[in-house]
Amino acid sequence: MLHPERFRLSVVALWASLCCLSPASAQQTAPGVAPAKPRYVQGSWVNLRESAQPQSRIVAQVPANTVLQQLTERDGWCAVLYAGDARLGPPLPEPLQAHVACNLLADKPLTLAQAGKDAARAFWVAPSPNRLRAYGNALPRPPALQWPALVKSHTPEMPVQYPVRPEFEAAKKLLRAGVQLRPEQEIDRGRPVNPLDDVKLATRAVDNIPAMAPLATKPTLPAIAPSHFRSHTSVALLHETDADGLAAVAGTRISVIPKGGPYGTFTRHQGPEIDYIIGFWDVGLADQAFAPALTFYSVTHQGLVGARSLSQRYWNISNEAHYCGGHYPDKGLDDPRDDETAPVRGYAKLSDTAEVLVRLVVPGKLPSDAVKVKTQRYPTSWMIPAEPPSGPSRSTRRRPCWCMKSTWTATACSTSCALTRHRRAA
Repeated sequence: MLHPERFRLSVVALWASLCCLSPASAQQTAPGVAPAKPRYVQGSWVNLRESAQPQSRIVAQVPANTVLQQLTERDGWCAVLYAGDARLGPPLPEPLQAHVACNLLADKPLTLAQAGKDAARAFWVAPSPNRLRAYGNALPRPPALQWPALVKSHTPEMPVQYPVRPEFEAAKKLLRAGVQLRPEQEIDRGRPVNPLDDVKLATRAVDNIPAMAPLATKPTLPAIAPSHFRSHTSVALLHETDADGLAAVAGTRISVIPKGGPYGTFTRHQGPEIDYIIGFWDVGLADQAFAPALTFYSVTHQGLVGARSLSQRYWNISNEAHYCGGHYPDKGLDDPRDDETAPVRGYAKLSDTAEVLVRLVVPGKLPSDAVKVKTQRYPTSWMIPAEPPSGPSRSTRRRPCWCMKSTWTATACSTSCALTRHRRAA
């Protein structure tokens, strides 16, 4: 016979164990009840409806890669629970039960490669200023706001009024708050390139530039060890990427602050016809902000390191067309002006005439004594006779290179430059 005290203890232990079960465990143990499974929204902006009918009331709208908990599936409709999305705001007080077409859900989140050229989905997979701009440019325009109509209806400086789109308003709100970017998604370096592979010496005279004998061996770039750089994510050069890539490597949040609406203007004539519309969708003027501030390091041929910080800057989204003179689109970021940046204490103060080899950003802080520059001298004529020096051009000069090509150079030089690891005193 079971002792009364032991029976009481057994019941208490059983009740405590049941209370400690998680909801997921309870669902698994409950017979005939299938557990909810996470599903990922695949459309760029998807409606969640009150019932499993295409005309039923919309209770929420969610972007790509929103996580929903699927409860049931019937006749192509999935009953789901939506608890909110951090990209849109704080979590909901309690999950919202809704219905969505099952063909808009998948078991895994979208990737950038899967989003492809769909600018809206690409933005929500990896939000960034560049993808926000592409998103706005890809939104469908009503006939009155398409280019043939705008040329006839708008004069220079006349504002262009685009309709409010809830999905784009949500995207702008997210970018105003700021996002953290990933280097592998923002910088496409392609295959490694040796900048001296295509060095060609002049073998015939050009104007007043004499021919030079080819080098016996190609210049080389001996490595300096130990290097501060361990992977592609440990450095970004200002000439190879824009603000998105620099912020991604530096680990700073980047945000977009709209400053004005779009309008039409011109560059190739005196008007009154407009040539283009500035900005994208309803963003005509904007700044980019960085928190914490971006720090740009400048390395000179003497091995000096200067540093300046940038907190906010005008974002060039003018869409200006260049008809007179050359216009060379590039991924690089224009060198920040002194009035846009502030000097960082503890680093060299570089003059305007300093021979800067490279400007870069790194994660964290780059010590001021972390640079070594080695220079080797090779006699050669000008590779491209652009602005050659006055006087005899056969003279040999010392000219250090930061492992990158220049359009012309006084010497074909092989230089090894590296940022060494900072050794702290014990």
